[in-house]
Amino acid sequence: MVTLTKRWLGGALILALGLLLAVPTTEAQEAKVIRIVKQPGLGYLGLIVMRARGLLEKHLPGVAVEWNELTSGPVIRDAMLAGQLDIGSGGLAPFILAVDKGLGWKIVGTLNDMPLYLNTYKPEIKSLKDFTPGDKIALPAPGSIQHITLQMAAERELGNPKALDNIIVAMAHPEARAALISKKEITAHLTSPPFQYQELKAGGIHKVLDSYQVVGGPHTFNILWTTEKWAKANPTLMKGFYNALVEALEFINKSPLEAAKVFVESEKSKDTPETTLGYMKEPGVRFVIYPTGLMTYARFMHKTGLIKKLPPSWKEYAFEHLHSFPGN
Repeated sequence: MVTLTKRWLGGALILALGLLLAVPTTEAQEAKVIRIVKQPGLGYLGLIVMRARGLLEKHLPGVAVEWNELTSGPVIRDAMLAGQLDIGSGGLAPFILAVDKGLGWKIVGTLNDMPLYLNTYKPEIKSLKDFTPGDKIALPAPGSIQHITLQMAAERELGNPKALDNIIVAMAHPEARAALISKKEITAHLTSPPFQYQELKAGGIHKVLDSYQVVGGPHTFNILWTTEKWAKANPTLMKGFYNALVEALEFINKSPLEAAKVFVESEKSKDTPETTLGYMKEPGVRFVIYPTGLMTYARFMHKTGLIKKLPPSWKEYAFEHLHSFPGN
């Protein structure tokens, strides 16, 4: 009887072990590469620091890291839809639009709060009322956070959110900065740090408005997102990326001059680290991990018909690990 029991237990153990080996573990099922995208500008300093200091390699040993750079939210959206990216980055508006279309995106974390300036070289333009059909306002793309901000301002000042849509042109920030400073192609540029500060330093350019005036207070500029499907399939990668982001933002806030040096070197900026540090300390610039002003943009986009559904809370847009933060 003892012999039979041992044989049965031994057979059961072998069978159980065979079944265990036949079913891949969650870790084995996870991807071996993480693909991330950034855009140009100081708003992506968190990702720039993450890349330069090897923080993903630290938190995700053995996982290959693939960095990509694109210049607008809509382009990033299309790349994610094509399965070419895992972690997207960009302004609030393209993200809100994508969620409304059912893409299953959620915020992993944010990179900053930053005001966005509308700059022009024309001294006669002091408000939106002074733009004419012959003027051109450059911004990254229709549907970008800059575009939605311009629509919010146009509704307030001109009574029509689309009043200036016919004079906007899509242009990447570096090219638009050069065009504005040289007074060619465009009249104005609705942009972001550091480009807006560089334009003002060039002389002969002034600010017409900034997004904090339009929104009524600080707001997030750049966020990081992924799909719920990817996050569920790759919990280790998700946690490692978030931890790397936390560490990157902590580094920026604790060692801002060192972070500025990383930006200048990585982005081949013509500014000095000290000048870049000055941009980082401009009023309203913060490097934080939770969203601010998200629902202000969502409510406007819902009111104007850009999105069909308005979530009751910002938390519906974010993964649960952000819910304890004081977002809005």
